[in-house]
Amino acid sequence: MEDKIPELLVTLRGRTPLTSEKRLKDFQLSLQRIKNGEFAEFEGFLLLRKPPYAPNDAVYYLLSPLQPSELQKTSMVPYLVLKITENSKISGSVRSGSYARVTGFMDSYPYGTLRMLRVSHLRAEDYSKYWLQYDGMALSKRELEGLLMDTLYANYDFEKAFLYSLFASPRIVGSNREWGEGVTFSTFKNMDRIVLSIWEAVKYITGLFPKELHLRKERKCYFVDEAIDLDFVLYLPETPVRYYSPFSKGVLKNEIPAPKWAFRYFNSKIAVFLTPKKTKIRPDDPLAYLSEVPFILNEPVGYERNRELEQLIPNVIVTIFRERAKMSSMSMGDSALQKFREKFEDWVTRNKREYGEKFDALRLSGMIFETNTRFLLSTHLLGSMARFEGELKKGIISDVLLVNQEILDMWMNEIPPDILMRAVKNYERYISGDRRANIALSIFMDLEATSADGSVSREEFHRALIRYGFRKNDATRIIERLMREGYLYEPFFGKLRMIKY
Repeated sequence: MEDKIPELLVTLRGRTPLTSEKRLKDFQLSLQRIKNGEFAEFEGFLLLRKPPYAPNDAVYYLLSPLQPSELQKTSMVPYLVLKITENSKISGSVRSGSYARVTGFMDSYPYGTLRMLRVSHLRAEDYSKYWLQYDGMALSKRELEGLLMDTLYANYDFEKAFLYSLFASPRIVGSNREWGEGVTFSTFKNMDRIVLSIWEAVKYITGLFPKELHLRKERKCYFVDEAIDLDFVLYLPETPVRYYSPFSKGVLKNEIPAPKWAFRYFNSKIAVFLTPKKTKIRPDDPLAYLSEVPFILNEPVGYERNRELEQLIPNVIVTIFRERAKMSSMSMGDSALQKFREKFEDWVTRNKREYGEKFDALRLSGMIFETNTRFLLSTHLLGSMARFEGELKKGIISDVLLVNQEILDMWMNEIPPDILMRAVKNYERYISGDRRANIALSIFMDLEATSADGSVSREEFHRALIRYGFRKNDATRIIERLMREGYLYEPFFGKLRMIKY
Protein backbone atom coordinates (compact mmCIF):
# COMPACT_ATOMS: atom_id res chain seq x y z
CA MET A 1 0.00 0.00 0.00
CA GLU A 2 2.86 2.40 0.83
CA ASP A 3 4.15 2.38 -2.76
CA LYS A 4 0.69 3.55 -3.96
CA ILE A 5 0.61 6.63 -1.70
CA PRO A 6 2.63 8.96 -4.01
CA GLU A 7 0.37 8.06 -6.96
CA LEU A 8 -2.75 8.69 -4.87
CA LEU A 9 -1.41 12.08 -3.72
CA VAL A 10 -0.70 13.08 -7.35
CA THR A 11 -4.24 12.06 -8.31
CA LEU A 12 -5.74 14.14 -5.51
CA ARG A 13 -3.78 17.35 -6.15
CA GLY A 14 -3.55 17.01 -9.94
CA ARG A 15 -0.56 16.38 -12.17
CA THR A 16 2.04 19.16 -12.43
CA PRO A 17 2.48 20.27 -16.07
CA LEU A 18 5.95 20.15 -17.62
CA THR A 19 6.44 23.70 -18.88
CA SER A 20 9.14 25.60 -20.75
CA GLU A 21 9.52 27.75 -17.64
CA LYS A 22 10.43 24.69 -15.57
CA ARG A 23 13.05 23.61 -18.10
CA LEU A 24 14.54 27.12 -18.16
CA LYS A 25 14.60 27.35 -14.37
CA ASP A 26 16.29 23.96 -13.99
CA PHE A 27 18.86 24.88 -16.64
CA GLN A 28 19.56 28.22 -14.96
CA LEU A 29 20.02 26.54 -11.57
CA SER A 30 22.49 24.09 -13.14
CA LEU A 31 24.50 26.99 -14.56
CA GLN A 32 24.56 28.75 -11.19
CA ARG A 33 25.64 25.69 -9.21
CA ILE A 34 28.76 24.98 -11.28
CA LYS A 35 31.84 27.07 -10.54
CA ASN A 36 34.42 28.18 -13.07
CA GLY A 37 36.98 25.47 -13.75
CA GLU A 38 34.67 22.62 -12.77
CA PHE A 39 33.86 19.80 -15.16
CA ALA A 40 30.26 19.97 -16.41
CA GLU A 41 27.85 18.19 -18.72
CA PHE A 42 24.79 19.67 -20.45
CA GLU A 43 22.20 18.58 -22.99
CA GLY A 44 20.33 20.92 -25.29
CA PHE A 45 19.82 22.19 -28.81
CA LEU A 46 22.69 23.64 -30.82
CA LEU A 47 22.33 27.13 -32.23
CA LEU A 48 25.09 27.42 -34.81
CA ARG A 49 25.37 31.20 -34.66
CA LYS A 50 28.06 33.28 -33.02
CA PRO A 51 27.04 34.91 -29.74
CA PRO A 52 27.50 38.70 -29.43
CA TYR A 53 31.12 39.91 -29.42
CA ALA A 54 32.60 36.44 -29.86
CA PRO A 55 36.45 36.44 -29.73
CA ASN A 56 38.45 35.11 -32.68
CA ASP A 57 40.46 32.50 -30.77
CA ALA A 58 37.95 29.66 -31.30
CA VAL A 59 34.54 28.79 -32.73
CA TYR A 60 31.74 30.03 -30.48
CA TYR A 61 28.16 28.74 -30.63
CA LEU A 62 25.16 28.63 -28.28
CA LEU A 63 23.30 25.82 -26.53
CA SER A 64 19.61 26.22 -25.77
CA PRO A 65 17.72 24.24 -23.12
CA LEU A 66 14.54 24.49 -25.24
CA GLN A 67 13.63 22.90 -28.55
CA PRO A 68 13.14 25.25 -31.54
CA SER A 69 9.34 25.50 -31.32
CA GLU A 70 9.53 26.47 -27.63
CA LEU A 71 12.22 29.07 -28.26
CA GLN A 72 9.82 30.94 -30.51
CA LYS A 73 7.39 31.38 -27.59
CA THR A 74 9.89 32.42 -24.91
CA SER A 75 11.29 35.89 -24.29
CA MET A 76 14.33 35.27 -22.05
CA VAL A 77 16.54 32.21 -22.51
CA PRO A 78 19.64 31.42 -20.38
CA TYR A 79 21.89 30.22 -23.21
CA LEU A 80 25.16 28.45 -22.62
CA VAL A 81 28.05 29.62 -24.82
CA LEU A 82 30.11 26.80 -26.29
CA LYS A 83 33.81 27.39 -26.98
CA ILE A 84 34.98 24.84 -29.55
CA THR A 85 38.69 24.51 -30.30
CA GLU A 86 40.81 22.16 -32.37
CA ASN A 87 41.09 19.95 -29.27
CA SER A 88 37.32 19.57 -28.95
CA LYS A 89 35.97 16.19 -30.09
CA ILE A 90 32.75 16.16 -32.14
CA SER A 91 30.76 12.94 -32.63
CA GLY A 92 27.81 12.34 -34.91
CA SER A 93 26.06 14.57 -37.42
CA VAL A 94 25.18 17.96 -35.98
CA ARG A 95 23.54 21.03 -37.44
CA SER A 96 21.68 24.05 -36.14
CA GLY A 97 18.76 22.74 -34.08
CA SER A 98 20.31 19.32 -33.37
CA TYR A 99 19.95 17.87 -29.90
CA ALA A 100 23.38 17.28 -28.38
CA ARG A 101 25.32 16.52 -25.20
CA VAL A 102 28.35 18.64 -24.39
CA THR A 103 31.01 18.08 -21.75
CA GLY A 104 33.87 20.33 -20.72
CA PHE A 105 34.96 22.88 -18.16
CA MET A 106 32.89 25.84 -17.03
CA ASP A 107 34.09 29.40 -17.53
CA SER A 108 32.73 32.92 -17.89
CA TYR A 109 32.04 34.51 -21.25
CA PRO A 110 34.19 37.63 -21.73
CA TYR A 111 31.18 39.83 -22.46
CA GLY A 112 27.94 40.16 -20.51
CA THR A 113 26.65 37.67 -17.96
CA LEU A 114 26.57 34.54 -20.13
CA ARG A 115 28.30 31.39 -18.90
CA MET A 116 30.62 29.47 -21.19
CA LEU A 117 31.72 25.85 -21.53
CA ARG A 118 35.16 25.03 -22.92
CA VAL A 119 34.03 21.99 -24.87
CA SER A 120 35.94 18.73 -24.53
CA HIS A 121 33.35 16.60 -26.34
CA LEU A 122 30.22 17.46 -28.31
CA ARG A 123 28.06 14.49 -29.27
CA ALA A 124 24.82 14.34 -31.27
CA GLU A 125 22.06 12.69 -29.23
CA ASP A 126 18.69 11.10 -29.91
CA TYR A 127 15.95 13.73 -29.65
CA SER A 128 13.98 11.29 -27.47
CA LYS A 129 16.34 12.09 -24.59
CA TYR A 130 14.97 15.62 -24.46
CA TRP A 131 11.70 14.15 -23.19
CA LEU A 132 13.27 11.39 -21.13
CA GLN A 133 15.05 14.00 -19.00
CA TYR A 134 11.70 14.41 -17.24
CA ASP A 135 10.38 10.85 -17.33
CA GLY A 136 9.29 11.28 -13.70
CA MET A 137 6.56 13.63 -14.99
CA ALA A 138 4.95 10.99 -17.18
CA LEU A 139 1.24 10.31 -16.78
CA SER A 140 -0.36 7.10 -15.64
CA LYS A 141 -2.53 4.99 -17.94
CA ARG A 142 -5.61 6.14 -16.01
CA GLU A 143 -4.68 9.80 -16.39
CA LEU A 144 -4.11 9.45 -20.14
CA GLU A 145 -7.42 7.71 -20.66
CA GLY A 146 -9.20 10.32 -18.58
CA LEU A 147 -7.74 13.20 -20.59
CA LEU A 148 -8.74 11.66 -23.89
CA MET A 149 -12.23 10.65 -22.77
CA ASP A 150 -12.82 14.21 -21.53
CA THR A 151 -11.81 15.58 -24.96
CA LEU A 152 -13.03 13.13 -27.58
CA TYR A 153 -16.62 11.90 -27.82
CA ALA A 154 -16.92 8.72 -29.87
CA ASN A 155 -17.50 5.04 -29.25
CA TYR A 156 -15.14 3.48 -26.73
CA ASP A 157 -13.25 1.28 -29.20
CA PHE A 158 -12.57 4.26 -31.46
CA GLU A 159 -11.22 6.30 -28.54
CA LYS A 160 -8.98 3.50 -27.31
CA ALA A 161 -7.64 2.73 -30.79
CA PHE A 162 -6.81 6.40 -31.27
CA LEU A 163 -4.96 6.45 -27.94
CA TYR A 164 -3.00 3.30 -28.84
CA SER A 165 -2.00 4.86 -32.15
CA LEU A 166 -0.33 7.81 -30.40
CA PHE A 167 2.20 5.36 -28.93
CA ALA A 168 3.24 4.14 -32.41
CA SER A 169 4.54 0.55 -32.43
CA PRO A 170 7.82 -1.21 -31.67
CA ARG A 171 9.81 -2.34 -34.69
CA ILE A 172 9.06 -5.94 -35.61
CA VAL A 173 12.36 -7.80 -35.92
CA GLY A 174 12.24 -10.79 -38.25
CA SER A 175 9.32 -9.50 -40.31
CA ASN A 176 9.38 -9.66 -44.11
CA ARG A 177 8.39 -5.98 -44.25
CA GLU A 178 10.89 -3.25 -43.41
CA TRP A 179 8.39 -1.12 -41.54
CA GLY A 180 9.25 1.54 -39.02
CA GLU A 181 7.37 2.41 -35.82
CA GLY A 182 4.50 4.17 -37.54
CA VAL A 183 0.88 3.12 -37.47
CA THR A 184 -2.16 4.20 -39.47
CA PHE A 185 -5.41 5.06 -37.72
CA SER A 186 -8.06 5.63 -40.38
CA THR A 187 -11.82 6.03 -40.62
CA PHE A 188 -14.11 5.77 -43.64
CA LYS A 189 -17.50 7.08 -44.66
CA ASN A 190 -19.04 8.74 -47.69
CA MET A 191 -20.71 11.46 -45.62
CA ASP A 192 -19.24 14.94 -45.18
CA ARG A 193 -20.51 15.61 -41.67
CA ILE A 194 -19.02 12.38 -40.28
CA VAL A 195 -15.66 12.64 -42.04
CA LEU A 196 -15.25 16.34 -41.21
CA SER A 197 -16.12 15.76 -37.55
CA ILE A 198 -13.33 13.17 -37.26
CA TRP A 199 -10.85 15.40 -39.09
CA GLU A 200 -11.59 18.40 -36.84
CA ALA A 201 -11.27 16.33 -33.64
CA VAL A 202 -7.99 14.70 -34.70
CA LYS A 203 -6.61 18.00 -35.98
CA TYR A 204 -7.30 19.64 -32.62
CA ILE A 205 -5.49 16.95 -30.61
CA THR A 206 -2.47 16.55 -32.90
CA GLY A 207 -2.28 20.34 -33.27
CA LEU A 208 -1.34 20.51 -29.58
CA PHE A 209 1.88 18.59 -30.27
CA PRO A 210 5.01 20.66 -30.94
CA LYS A 211 6.25 21.23 -34.51
CA GLU A 212 9.10 18.80 -33.94
CA LEU A 213 6.61 15.91 -33.81
CA HIS A 214 4.61 16.88 -36.90
CA LEU A 215 5.28 15.24 -40.24
CA ARG A 216 5.95 18.19 -42.51
CA LYS A 217 7.96 18.60 -45.70
CA GLU A 218 9.60 21.77 -44.37
CA ARG A 219 11.86 20.81 -41.45
CA LYS A 220 13.26 24.18 -40.46
CA CYS A 221 12.04 27.27 -38.65
CA TYR A 222 13.21 30.81 -38.03
CA PHE A 223 13.71 32.51 -34.70
CA VAL A 224 14.80 36.00 -33.65
CA ASP A 225 16.06 36.67 -30.12
CA GLU A 226 15.77 40.40 -29.62
CA ALA A 227 17.51 40.26 -26.22
CA ILE A 228 20.84 39.33 -27.82
CA ASP A 229 19.99 40.75 -31.27
CA LEU A 230 20.49 37.49 -33.19
CA ASP A 231 18.38 35.62 -35.70
CA PHE A 232 18.55 31.87 -36.17
CA VAL A 233 17.68 29.32 -38.83
CA LEU A 234 16.98 26.05 -37.02
CA TYR A 235 16.40 22.60 -38.47
CA LEU A 236 13.87 20.60 -36.51
CA PRO A 237 15.57 17.59 -34.89
CA GLU A 238 15.05 14.14 -36.38
CA THR A 239 12.71 11.97 -34.34
CA PRO A 240 11.60 8.35 -34.79
CA VAL A 241 7.98 9.25 -33.99
CA ARG A 242 6.14 11.89 -36.03
CA TYR A 243 2.42 12.48 -36.50
CA TYR A 244 0.42 13.36 -39.58
CA SER A 245 -3.15 14.52 -39.93
CA PRO A 246 -4.40 16.13 -43.16
CA PHE A 247 -3.49 19.80 -43.56
CA SER A 248 -6.82 20.67 -45.17
CA LYS A 249 -10.15 19.02 -45.79
CA GLY A 250 -9.47 19.06 -49.52
CA VAL A 251 -7.25 15.97 -49.32
CA LEU A 252 -9.84 13.84 -47.49
CA LYS A 253 -11.16 12.54 -50.84
CA ASN A 254 -7.74 11.39 -52.09
CA GLU A 255 -6.80 7.69 -52.32
CA ILE A 256 -4.20 8.42 -49.65
CA PRO A 257 -5.22 11.62 -47.80
CA ALA A 258 -1.71 13.05 -47.85
CA PRO A 259 0.60 14.94 -50.23
CA LYS A 260 2.76 12.85 -52.59
CA TRP A 261 5.98 13.58 -50.68
CA ALA A 262 4.45 11.86 -47.61
CA PHE A 263 3.66 8.58 -49.42
CA ARG A 264 7.04 7.05 -48.63
CA TYR A 265 6.43 7.69 -44.92
CA PHE A 266 3.01 6.09 -45.22
CA ASN A 267 4.15 3.01 -47.16
CA SER A 268 7.18 2.39 -44.93
CA LYS A 269 5.32 3.19 -41.70
CA ILE A 270 7.84 5.72 -40.47
CA ALA A 271 5.18 8.10 -39.19
CA VAL A 272 1.83 7.89 -37.39
CA PHE A 273 -1.00 8.71 -39.82
CA LEU A 274 -4.26 9.78 -38.21
CA THR A 275 -6.70 10.48 -40.99
CA PRO A 276 -10.32 10.00 -42.05
CA LYS A 277 -11.31 9.51 -45.68
CA LYS A 278 -14.47 10.41 -47.57
CA THR A 279 -15.07 7.48 -49.88
CA LYS A 280 -17.37 4.69 -50.91
CA ILE A 281 -16.50 1.55 -48.98
CA ARG A 282 -14.49 -0.87 -51.10
CA PRO A 283 -12.26 -3.79 -50.00
CA ASP A 284 -9.22 -2.77 -52.06
CA ASP A 285 -8.96 0.74 -50.61
CA PRO A 286 -5.20 1.51 -50.29
CA LEU A 287 -5.61 3.43 -47.02
CA ALA A 288 -7.62 0.64 -45.41
CA TYR A 289 -5.14 -1.93 -46.74
CA LEU A 290 -2.30 -0.47 -44.63
CA SER A 291 -4.35 0.62 -41.60
CA GLU A 292 -4.09 -1.19 -38.30
CA VAL A 293 -7.59 -0.02 -37.39
CA PRO A 294 -9.67 0.96 -40.45
CA PHE A 295 -12.92 1.99 -38.76
CA ILE A 296 -16.20 2.68 -40.52
CA LEU A 297 -18.19 5.18 -38.46
CA ASN A 298 -21.89 5.88 -38.82
CA GLU A 299 -22.07 8.74 -36.32
CA PRO A 300 -20.11 12.01 -36.12
CA VAL A 301 -17.31 12.33 -33.59
CA GLY A 302 -17.46 15.16 -31.06
CA TYR A 303 -14.73 16.99 -29.19
CA GLU A 304 -14.33 19.98 -26.97
CA ARG A 305 -11.29 22.02 -26.04
CA ASN A 306 -9.71 20.62 -22.93
CA ARG A 307 -7.61 23.10 -20.99
CA GLU A 308 -6.09 20.38 -18.83
CA LEU A 309 -5.01 18.38 -21.89
CA GLU A 310 -3.51 21.51 -23.45
CA GLN A 311 -1.44 22.11 -20.31
CA LEU A 312 -0.37 18.47 -19.97
CA ILE A 313 0.58 17.80 -23.60
CA PRO A 314 4.32 17.86 -22.69
CA ASN A 315 3.59 15.23 -20.02
CA VAL A 316 1.71 13.15 -22.62
CA ILE A 317 4.76 13.28 -24.91
CA VAL A 318 7.05 12.30 -22.02
CA THR A 319 4.80 9.29 -21.43
CA ILE A 320 4.94 8.25 -25.09
CA PHE A 321 8.73 8.48 -25.24
CA ARG A 322 9.15 6.73 -21.90
CA GLU A 323 7.10 3.75 -23.04
CA ARG A 324 8.86 3.77 -26.39
CA ALA A 325 12.21 3.52 -24.61
CA LYS A 326 10.93 0.56 -22.59
CA MET A 327 9.80 -1.33 -25.70
CA SER A 328 11.69 -0.31 -28.82
CA SER A 329 11.28 -3.60 -30.70
CA MET A 330 9.61 -7.01 -30.71
CA SER A 331 10.95 -10.16 -32.34
CA MET A 332 8.96 -12.64 -34.38
CA GLY A 333 10.88 -15.30 -32.47
CA ASP A 334 9.49 -14.22 -29.09
CA SER A 335 7.23 -16.77 -27.42
CA ALA A 336 4.49 -14.12 -27.04
CA LEU A 337 4.44 -13.45 -30.80
CA GLN A 338 4.50 -17.17 -31.54
CA LYS A 339 1.44 -17.48 -29.31
CA PHE A 340 -0.15 -14.56 -31.13
CA ARG A 341 0.52 -16.24 -34.48
CA GLU A 342 -1.34 -19.35 -33.31
CA LYS A 343 -4.28 -17.30 -32.04
CA PHE A 344 -4.37 -15.30 -35.28
CA GLU A 345 -4.48 -18.52 -37.32
CA ASP A 346 -7.39 -19.70 -35.17
CA TRP A 347 -9.14 -16.37 -35.78
CA VAL A 348 -8.72 -16.78 -39.54
CA THR A 349 -10.07 -20.33 -39.40
CA ARG A 350 -13.15 -19.28 -37.40
CA ASN A 351 -14.00 -16.54 -39.86
CA LYS A 352 -13.52 -18.83 -42.84
CA ARG A 353 -16.24 -21.00 -41.32
CA GLU A 354 -18.38 -17.96 -40.53
CA TYR A 355 -18.12 -16.02 -43.79
CA GLY A 356 -16.86 -18.65 -46.24
CA GLU A 357 -15.79 -17.41 -49.67
CA LYS A 358 -16.65 -13.81 -48.78
CA PHE A 359 -13.84 -13.79 -46.23
CA ASP A 360 -11.47 -15.66 -48.53
CA ALA A 361 -12.15 -13.08 -51.25
CA LEU A 362 -11.07 -10.29 -48.90
CA ARG A 363 -7.81 -12.14 -48.15
CA LEU A 364 -6.42 -12.02 -51.69
CA SER A 365 -3.49 -9.78 -52.60
CA GLY A 366 -4.30 -6.08 -52.25
CA MET A 367 -7.52 -6.63 -50.30
CA ILE A 368 -8.12 -5.21 -46.83
CA PHE A 369 -7.71 -8.62 -45.14
CA GLU A 370 -4.81 -9.90 -47.23
CA THR A 371 -3.71 -12.29 -44.56
CA ASN A 372 0.03 -11.72 -44.34
CA THR A 373 -0.37 -7.94 -44.32
CA ARG A 374 -3.23 -8.09 -41.81
CA PHE A 375 -1.15 -10.33 -39.54
CA LEU A 376 1.70 -7.81 -39.56
CA LEU A 377 -0.72 -4.92 -39.01
CA SER A 378 -2.25 -6.83 -36.11
CA THR A 379 1.24 -7.36 -34.69
CA HIS A 380 1.79 -3.60 -34.93
CA LEU A 381 -1.47 -3.01 -33.08
CA LEU A 382 -0.34 -5.54 -30.47
CA GLY A 383 2.87 -3.50 -30.03
CA SER A 384 0.95 -0.23 -29.65
CA MET A 385 -1.29 -1.74 -27.00
CA ALA A 386 1.72 -3.23 -25.20
CA ARG A 387 3.42 0.17 -25.11
CA PHE A 388 0.31 1.77 -23.68
CA GLU A 389 -0.13 -0.96 -21.08
CA GLY A 390 3.59 -0.93 -20.23
CA GLU A 391 4.06 -4.63 -21.01
CA LEU A 392 2.96 -7.37 -23.37
CA LYS A 393 0.21 -8.99 -21.31
CA LYS A 394 -1.60 -12.15 -22.36
CA GLY A 395 -4.94 -10.36 -22.40
CA ILE A 396 -3.72 -7.95 -25.09
CA ILE A 397 -3.59 -10.78 -27.63
CA SER A 398 -7.31 -11.38 -27.14
CA ASP A 399 -7.97 -7.62 -27.30
CA VAL A 400 -6.24 -7.33 -30.69
CA LEU A 401 -8.29 -10.16 -32.13
CA LEU A 402 -11.48 -8.62 -30.75
CA VAL A 403 -10.60 -5.37 -32.55
CA ASN A 404 -9.91 -7.38 -35.72
CA GLN A 405 -13.27 -9.09 -35.39
CA GLU A 406 -15.12 -5.82 -34.93
CA ILE A 407 -13.42 -4.36 -38.01
CA LEU A 408 -14.12 -7.48 -40.10
CA ASP A 409 -17.80 -7.56 -39.10
CA MET A 410 -18.03 -3.84 -39.82
CA TRP A 411 -16.61 -4.19 -43.33
CA MET A 412 -18.69 -7.27 -44.12
CA ASN A 413 -21.82 -5.29 -43.26
CA GLU A 414 -20.80 -2.07 -45.00
CA ILE A 415 -19.28 -3.28 -48.30
CA PRO A 416 -22.02 -2.93 -50.95
CA PRO A 417 -23.31 -6.38 -51.97
CA ASP A 418 -22.43 -5.92 -55.65
CA ILE A 419 -18.83 -5.03 -54.83
CA LEU A 420 -18.53 -7.96 -52.42
CA MET A 421 -19.94 -10.37 -55.02
CA ARG A 422 -17.47 -9.04 -57.59
CA ALA A 423 -14.64 -9.78 -55.12
CA VAL A 424 -15.98 -13.31 -54.62
CA LYS A 425 -16.04 -13.92 -58.39
CA ASN A 426 -12.43 -12.73 -58.65
CA TYR A 427 -11.54 -15.14 -55.88
CA GLU A 428 -13.30 -18.01 -57.67
CA ARG A 429 -11.37 -17.25 -60.86
CA TYR A 430 -8.16 -17.15 -58.86
CA ILE A 431 -8.48 -20.58 -57.24
CA SER A 432 -8.77 -23.97 -58.88
CA GLY A 433 -12.18 -25.55 -59.38
CA ASP A 434 -11.09 -28.68 -57.50
CA ARG A 435 -12.48 -28.62 -53.95
CA ARG A 436 -9.46 -30.40 -52.45
CA ALA A 437 -7.10 -28.01 -54.22
CA ASN A 438 -9.13 -25.11 -52.84
CA ILE A 439 -8.76 -26.45 -49.32
CA ALA A 440 -5.02 -26.99 -49.78
CA LEU A 441 -4.53 -23.51 -51.20
CA SER A 442 -6.49 -22.01 -48.31
CA ILE A 443 -4.30 -23.91 -45.82
CA PHE A 444 -1.21 -22.55 -47.57
CA MET A 445 -2.57 -18.98 -47.35
CA ASP A 446 -2.98 -19.37 -43.60
CA LEU A 447 0.58 -20.64 -43.15
CA GLU A 448 1.99 -17.93 -45.42
CA ALA A 449 0.09 -15.22 -43.58
CA THR A 450 1.91 -15.73 -40.32
CA SER A 451 5.37 -16.68 -41.56
CA ALA A 452 8.22 -14.28 -40.84
CA ASP A 453 9.40 -13.93 -44.45
CA GLY A 454 6.23 -14.71 -46.41
CA SER A 455 7.38 -18.17 -47.43
CA VAL A 456 6.38 -21.65 -46.23
CA SER A 457 8.64 -24.67 -46.19
CA ARG A 458 7.51 -27.60 -48.29
CA GLU A 459 7.78 -29.80 -45.19
CA GLU A 460 5.60 -27.48 -43.07
CA PHE A 461 2.94 -27.35 -45.79
CA HIS A 462 3.02 -31.13 -46.15
CA ARG A 463 2.55 -31.61 -42.38
CA ALA A 464 -0.34 -29.13 -42.33
CA LEU A 465 -2.14 -30.94 -45.17
CA ILE A 466 -1.87 -34.25 -43.30
CA ARG A 467 -3.09 -32.57 -40.11
CA TYR A 468 -6.18 -31.35 -42.00
CA GLY A 469 -7.02 -34.87 -43.23
CA PHE A 470 -5.04 -35.42 -46.45
CA ARG A 471 -3.32 -38.76 -46.90
CA LYS A 472 0.48 -38.58 -47.12
CA ASN A 473 0.69 -39.44 -50.84
CA ASP A 474 -2.23 -37.15 -51.69
CA ALA A 475 -0.55 -34.28 -49.86
CA THR A 476 2.61 -34.73 -51.93
CA ARG A 477 0.64 -34.88 -55.19
CA ILE A 478 -1.45 -31.80 -54.45
CA ILE A 479 1.64 -29.72 -53.64
CA GLU A 480 3.11 -30.67 -57.03
CA ARG A 481 -0.19 -29.85 -58.72
CA LEU A 482 -0.44 -26.39 -57.18
CA MET A 483 3.10 -25.68 -58.35
CA ARG A 484 2.44 -27.08 -61.83
CA GLU A 485 -0.74 -25.03 -62.28
CA GLY A 486 0.99 -21.80 -61.28
CA TYR A 487 -0.43 -21.16 -57.81
CA LEU A 488 2.83 -21.82 -55.94
CA TYR A 489 6.50 -21.55 -56.86
CA GLU A 490 9.78 -22.45 -55.19
CA PRO A 491 12.12 -19.40 -55.08
CA PHE A 492 14.59 -21.29 -52.85
CA PHE A 493 15.03 -25.01 -52.37
CA GLY A 494 12.37 -26.30 -49.99
CA LYS A 495 10.64 -22.88 -49.67
CA LEU A 496 7.27 -22.19 -51.28
CA ARG A 497 5.54 -18.92 -52.06
CA MET A 498 2.15 -18.11 -53.52
CA ILE A 499 2.07 -16.37 -56.90
CA LYS A 500 0.14 -13.12 -56.45
CA TYR A 501 -2.11 -11.85 -59.23
